[in-house]
Amino acid sequence: MPKDASWDAASGKFSWAEGELAVPPGFSYLPDWGTDTFVGRFTSRDGQVVISHDIGRHADTWARRDQQAIAFRETVVDGARVWVVRRDLSGGPAGRVSNFAVTFPDSGCANFYMESARPEDGQAIEFMARSFRPKGHRAAGCAGLGQ
Repeated sequence: MPKDASWDAASGKFSWAEGELAVPPGFSYLPDWGTDTFVGRFTSRDGQVVISHDIGRHADTWARRDQQAIAFRETVVDGARVWVVRRDLSGGPAGRVSNFAVTFPDSGCANFYMESARPEDGQAIEFMARSFRPKGHRAAGCAGLGQ
C-alpha cells in the first residue's frame, strides 16, 4: 500500500491521502497496484460481496451519469463531491446484474465499485458513501473530467 494509505480491519476504516471511509463490518482487504493507480479489493466474510477500489489521478470515473445509469446522486461532504450510481448491466446469461459505484472526484479520484445480481448488496456502497470524510487538501480531479 502507499505510505499515505491504511486499513484497520478491527474498525473497518480505510484511508488514503485525500479521504477516509468505513467499510461494512466483516470485510477483509487485499491491496494491489494498477499500472498507474492504487487498486485493491474488500471481500465479505462469506466471499459473496467483493468491492474493488481504483484510486489516483489516472483512474476512470466509475460513478457518473451515463446511458446505463438507472440512479445517480451527487452530494457534497465538507466541500468534496460524492457521486453514487447504480447501473443495470442486464442482458447476459446470468440474468439481472447491477453495477454499484461511488466516486470521490475531489479526493484523489477514489472509486469503489462492485457488480451483483442481488440489489441488497448495493447497500455496502451506500454505507461507504455515507461514511466518507475528506482529508486535507483537494487533489486534482479524475482523468477525463477536465478538472
